[in-house]
Amino acid sequence: MRDINYRVPSDLIAKNSTAMILSVQSSRFTQYGTVLEGLDVQALLDKAAEATPIPDTGTMYVASDKDLEEIEGIGVLAPYFDGQPIQVGYCNGRNQSMNGLEYHKSPEVIMAVTDCVLFLCPFDHLHEYEKVRSVDAELFYLPKGAVVLIKPHVMHLAPCMVEPEGFQAIIVLPKGTNEALDQEEQEKRDSSQEKEDRLLFKKNKWMLTHPEREQLVSQNVHVGLVGENRVVNPL
Repeated sequence: MRDINYRVPSDLIAKNSTAMILSVQSSRFTQYGTVLEGLDVQALLDKAAEATPIPDTGTMYVASDKDLEEIEGIGVLAPYFDGQPIQVGYCNGRNQSMNGLEYHKSPEVIMAVTDCVLFLCPFDHLHEYEKVRSVDAELFYLPKGAVVLIKPHVMHLAPCMVEPEGFQAIIVLPKGTNEALDQEEQEKRDSSQEKEDRLLFKKNKWMLTHPEREQLVSQNVHVGLVGENRVVNPL
């Protein structure tokens, strides 16, 4: 069994003295998800550490990685998705900022290949599918080797790095999540009168961005994260 220290490092707390960084083992995390302990996923974590690159800048997301999906034992994750086909990918990078929030209408498993920090926000803080305040998100520390199940509709985005070398995380979702909308889906979204539909960015992905995140603004992601674009200071 993997020996994981879930305690938030004191030097990370010191570097982020104006923000409260919580452990995923705290009672506050239970509204967002569950820590999955005892899963035999070490081979998957080792493969991701070895074979998934950290970009020099920004964040890289690969929804489905063949090498990860061929690792023996990933079937232990299927029960958390009610038997749906799953995709195993990764999100790596040097991100420090909140930048926006997204949610899926399905669970999501996140595995910390390296230490990282995650912004999480309750769905009921999304006001009329129009806006959410950045201050309403909470910060959680995911130590290397931690595996968490994020509940459907919980708002989140890419992890933030703890070490200056960047972060690596495995992302498990129902197959097809984050694929581009097809033409019919796009047209339906564009003509819909439902407020939630304007947040639909990709399949099973509803999203808001902060106005400072020009990359997402340029892709017509709904600008709805208001307040400071919060930042995590790495070690």
